[in-house]
Amino acid sequence: MATISAREMASALETSVRKYVEVGILEGESCNAIAPAVAQLRKEKNKTAWEYSVSKGEPIRFTECTDRQDGSKFNPLIMVEKICVKTEEEFPYDEWVTVLVLEYKDRGRECPRWHFDLGNDGQPGPRLHMQYGGHYHADRRLDTSFKVPRWSAFPLDTILLLEVVAANFFEEQWKSALRDDRTILKHVKVSEELCYKPMSDRLQLYLTNPAVGREATFLRSCWNDDWH
Repeated sequence: MATISAREMASALETSVRKYVEVGILEGESCNAIAPAVAQLRKEKNKTAWEYSVSKGEPIRFTECTDRQDGSKFNPLIMVEKICVKTEEEFPYDEWVTVLVLEYKDRGRECPRWHFDLGNDGQPGPRLHMQYGGHYHADRRLDTSFKVPRWSAFPLDTILLLEVVAANFFEEQWKSALRDDRTILKHVKVSEELCYKPMSDRLQLYLTNPAVGREATFLRSCWNDDWH
């Protein structure tokens, strides 16, 4: 596992968000949204164990999008309830909840919400998973009641969620100004190492070790009570 210092992550967050603001994908207030996280990470300097959050009350806010089905308007939002990692560890995640919400202007409708999560002790489902739903509205009746399925997934961080939203909702700007930008590419590569390696190592072991493949499916090997 490549080590990633708190200072490096602070730089990645700050420069990435500024670039997305410059190309018109993020609203300018997003720089303020990440400022506490950047400051917290910089205090930790070269430590390879660090944590940060991005407030639900002041999220990273993308510019307005239009729903192709009915023409309604929404803003994609990114929040980080907590990322707490020890990047030198083989399994670096201590706590992890990153969130993507599509916030519709009509606040009387459900706002789709996905979160990338680390299974709690005793919680059913894959250890590393993506889940739809969860609490967003003040009026809980507008939040979906579904808790499952929990999909086995790489635990995307802020940098990777920025890329996902840009590519899906702002494809033209992503292709013209972000996809080949060397600074953005460098930061994405750092986050990919943090987010992808534990799961990819597990998949590689499953595919190349006949004993593992005979004893369990890949989903079973990723299950919360079976990941050792």
